[in-house]
Amino acid sequence: MKLPKDTKLWAISVEGLRANAKFKKQNAKKGHPITFPLLWDMDGEIIHAFGLKDPRYKGHKYEGIPYPSTYIIGKNGKVVFAHVALNYTKRPKNDSLLFVLSQLNNQ
Repeated sequence: MKLPKDTKLWAISVEGLRANAKFKKQNAKKGHPITFPLLWDMDGEIIHAFGLKDPRYKGHKYEGIPYPSTYIIGKNGKVVFAHVALNYTKRPKNDSLLFVLSQLNNQ
């Protein structure tokens, strides 16, 4: 996916540095290199700030896992697009995200 100029992309995970490095390596081997930073929300601060902690995992070894979420945040710091799902396989389509980004960059 080619991002519009001045767009920055990050992924945030509760998984540690080793897991993120392994994920990046596996994707690169499959021909899908991760070219953006994978950030580690070690203490769950971002998850808590956005209210994303998935209660279905309470008492489970994966406790603290967030709902799968996608946000687009404008230069002014305001959220202009949000998608939160119960099912991690239900993600916004790239075309939808690119449309929102193009509208944002045209302002």
